[in-house]
This record gives sequence, structure tokens and C-alpha cells, in this order.
Amino acid sequence: MSIQLLSAQELYVGDNGEFYLKKDLPFTTSNTVVTVTSLGVFSLEAGNTWGSIVEFVNGGVLAYGDGVTILPTGNNSVYAPVTADHTGDIFASYINGAPTSGTNGTNVNAVSDVEYWDLTGNAIITLPWNTSSNITDLVNNNGGVLNAVTIVGFDSGEWNLVSASQTSTVTGDLTNGAVTSDASNEVLLNDFGQFTFGIDNQIVLSTDDPFTITGINILSNPIKPTDNIRFSSGISENLDVTIYDTTGKKLRYYDDINTLSGIGTMPRTTLTSGIYFLKFQHEGKQVVKKIILE
Repeated sequence: MSIQLLSAQELYVGDNGEFYLKKDLPFTTSNTVVTVTSLGVFSLEAGNTWGSIVEFVNGGVLAYGDGVTILPTGNNSVYAPVTADHTGDIFASYINGAPTSGTNGTNVNAVSDVEYWDLTGNAIITLPWNTSSNITDLVNNNGGVLNAVTIVGFDSGEWNLVSASQTSTVTGDLTNGAVTSDASNEVLLNDFGQFTFGIDNQIVLSTDDPFTITGINILSNPIKPTDNIRFSSGISENLDVTIYDTTGKKLRYYDDINTLSGIGTMPRTTLTSGIYFLKFQHEGKQVVKKIILE
């Protein structure tokens, strides 16, 4: 008698097929990604926590029942699981690509253009980010407040908060973290077509931060070709400023800028006309301002 070593193969769920994974059932794909077609189903029993950076589902995931479930979604080698505290069945899929363009709704200051999820059901949801999510630029280009990151949903051409302003919870840092919708109220996911990260403008405006309260204001914006870049600030010394173009490329860096009577100045030098972003930093805190050069 001979015994052969059995190894798991990559799991593929084709059209009209369904693979069902019960809660707490030992399961592995041996570090391969599950592929599900648009007409196939990878389903879970509610309460399941299966999934990892090397074992996830490239396609849609359906969870049956009520509970707190990790829906192990991913795409293009990016693992982006949805954690859902759900009532009833819930569905999730993840797309590592730009969401639908639309206008920003009330209290939405900005919307990510990197990734999005399709979700249905009723749940309190948690969406994660990693280095590929580019949360650094989303935050720094729109007020510099990490806690302002929130979940937004697309509906009828407009991106809106999925929970009331200032009710989301943010954990982690700019490179790895997550945001959870209002823990007291389920989101009616069917009301929105897509979900991604946005900036809650009310949090940016209300942040209790001495640097933000002191304020940085660009003077004479747009800036004429013969003028220097001037700003007002209550910070008198040791202010660092970095200039970026709209692609995020670093163009200039000025350290230890001092202000005179609350006014700071930087030379325009060879910067051509267009839109730029100035990142001001002081004692570990920062804020980003947009300028227009004529």
C-alpha cells in the first residue's frame, strides 16, 4: 500500500456553482486565491473569520444569517476584507480600481479614487486600508486629519456619508488601518451602489488641534506670476513646507521657515502656472493647503 501526499488545489467557483464554508470548519487553499465568476457564489455561514493576505476570494462573497462575519474579499493581489455586524444575509465584493465619478454630497470633503466595494444587506461595516489604498494623500490633501476618514456610498451620481457625520470610528495609521460605520446604526447597504473611503468635512473643521486652530491661510490666492507665495500663520518659527504637484510629486522643500508679524514667504522660483499643494508641518502635526499659480 502506498500513501500519496495530498495538496490543496486552487479553488475555482464557476457559473451557477456555489462553495459553502461552515463556521469554524478547518479550511485552507494552501496559500492560493479563490476565483469566483460573476455567476458563481462563495458563501459563508455567519460568524466566519476565514481569510488572510494569501487566502481570500477574488470575486463575490455571500454570508448567510445574522452575526459578525469577515467577508474575505480581494482583487488584483490586494486583500480587502469587509467585517460586517449584520442582520440577515450580506454580500460583498472588492474592486482594486477607481470607483464611479460623482459629485461630493453634504459633509463629504473628498472621495478615494483607488478602490471600492459592492455591498448589499444591512450591517455595521468596517472597511480596511493598506499601503496601496493611498490614504496618506487622501488625508493630507484634504485637511490632514486621520480621524476624518469615513465610509461614503454612491447614490444617483453623488457620494454621501453612509452614517451621520462624526459617528465613524477610525483605527490604525495612514498606511494600515480601518474605519467602521456608526456602531449604533446599521447601514442600509442597498441604498448605495458602491462604497469607498471619504473625508468627513465636519471632523476636519472641528478638530481640536492647536496647529489647526492657529490656522494656515494662503494670501492672494490665485498667485500672480510676479508674486511670491505668501501665507499667514500664528506659528512664528520652525515651520516646514513641502510643495507637491497634483500627481503627488515632491517639487520643493523649505525647512525652518520663520514668519514676520504672522506672515511667511516662499519664492515661486521656476514653478509654472497650475494647481499645487503645500504641506505645512510643525512639531509632528500637519495641514495641507491648495494654491493656484497664474
